[in-house]
Amino acid sequence: MRKGSQGTPPRLRPTPLGLFGITVAAMFLTLLLIQSVMGTFRTADPEGAGETPGPSPVATPPPGTARIMIAGDSIAQGSSGDYTWRYRLWNHLSKRSGLDVEFVGPRDGVFDVVAGEQGAAGYADSGFDTDHASRWGATVTDLAHGVGGQVARHDPHYLLFMAGINDFAHGASVDDALSAVRDAVTTARVAQSGVQVVIGELTPVWGSGSDQAINDRVARFNAALPGLADEMSGGRSPVAVARTASRFSPAEDTWDGTHPNARGELKIAAAFADALAGSLNLGGPYERPLPDVRTGPREAPEVSAEDGDAGVRLSWNQVAGATRYHVLQQRVRPDPDEQVRLPVEVSASREERRPSVVVDRLLAGATYEFVVQPFKGDDGGARSEPVRIAPDDDPPPAPEGVGPGPDGEALTWAEVPSATHYEVWRRPLRCALPDPPAASPSSGAGEGSPAQPGPGDRPAATAPPDSPTPTPECEPRDDEGPQRGGGWHSAAVVNGDTRWPIPDAGTSGWEFSVRAHRDFVRGGYSEPVTVEARE
Repeated sequence: MRKGSQGTPPRLRPTPLGLFGITVAAMFLTLLLIQSVMGTFRTADPEGAGETPGPSPVATPPPGTARIMIAGDSIAQGSSGDYTWRYRLWNHLSKRSGLDVEFVGPRDGVFDVVAGEQGAAGYADSGFDTDHASRWGATVTDLAHGVGGQVARHDPHYLLFMAGINDFAHGASVDDALSAVRDAVTTARVAQSGVQVVIGELTPVWGSGSDQAINDRVARFNAALPGLADEMSGGRSPVAVARTASRFSPAEDTWDGTHPNARGELKIAAAFADALAGSLNLGGPYERPLPDVRTGPREAPEVSAEDGDAGVRLSWNQVAGATRYHVLQQRVRPDPDEQVRLPVEVSASREERRPSVVVDRLLAGATYEFVVQPFKGDDGGARSEPVRIAPDDDPPPAPEGVGPGPDGEALTWAEVPSATHYEVWRRPLRCALPDPPAASPSSGAGEGSPAQPGPGDRPAATAPPDSPTPTPECEPRDDEGPQRGGGWHSAAVVNGDTRWPIPDAGTSGWEFSVRAHRDFVRGGYSEPVTVEARE
């Protein structure tokens, strides 16, 4: 007892033993409060202290429904479009092993990787008990802070715990992560002294930019887990390790180098199933070999196509979990070509309800098929059904101003703005020699027959008169162009020019007609023009 300053009443100064008594009383009151709210509070030494050392008793599954809480980070929660390894473990326990199991926890959704939001319902298959206690981005320390209250609220028989990669990504040491795992298990046991625990190994990462540093810590963390599990195991609360990193390849078993795809989900679920079936005697081990499964988004988009001035606009519905889309194109007629991927990648966006792309430089008059394939990270998913479209096929008008150029050596015409190339048609003129002139009567003396030479007279030699070589007369065969007239044939295809050299062939002249084309669309023929041979 000492007197207070300035006349205040004296205050009691507790001794160290008194402080200890106050602390114990406060803890007792706290326990009573928790008991009044949540029922009988079960306590036990989380480390199994006081028990006789030796082999732990064989774990016995609970009668009736086995309640399982899965606590972890993004690898346990999963994201939109995933089955999740929780789904595959639930199927194994409830269907293959025939157990009555219930997954428990405060959440039931996955993370929306496009919107960046929690609570998405976009499972690849939601036909299982989706409750869990995992959270995207959580560290082991984050989980340790909340797992006690979650275990107290949901009262699981089994706690499956897998986290730590975010700790390493944020620079935590291996000792920090292991200490946080110990805290999480201890906190869970405070709420449920008989909870049975399975700790999952961390899976390695790929493409993070610091793979070696992170994976070195992952390997040391995993190597320390069996010793930590043995140290923490007690008769009422055994701790086992799931070999989730065994045969796990981040390049093949993840969709982004960190988060498991369908193959990775199977490997993680199988490892937890094996651990539960081993020392904890719940269910059977996962069947081997593991089945082959398809990766990538399971839902195929539905694509629509619309022709416009700028090109063909393709649009489709958002696919759950897809982070990007590829567009495949093929010309199916005329002259079919190979299907190719367009050099454009459409990223998924929360702002765009229907992703879209405009495809230009398509050939008029051709028919195309387009297919859209969704991707989640590196994994391609189910492709859409082909959508077929023929771009604008309006024919170009016939060229005007067709005729020989100023030098007479080339055929020229006016440009047609919508034409991509021109086709020159020709046929030779029909030529014939003129009819010979009629013979004039011979002049002689008198009437009658010309005089006959007498005996002994020799006829005088006379040279035939000079006559000019007749010039053929040439004209068109008819008044028809290449569409209906006979004798026409295609002489040349002209690209990027409105001039074509007239060949100097052995003919007296030609009829020419020029046809405009727009890619595969044939346009009109010009009126035929006559060009006589150059002398």
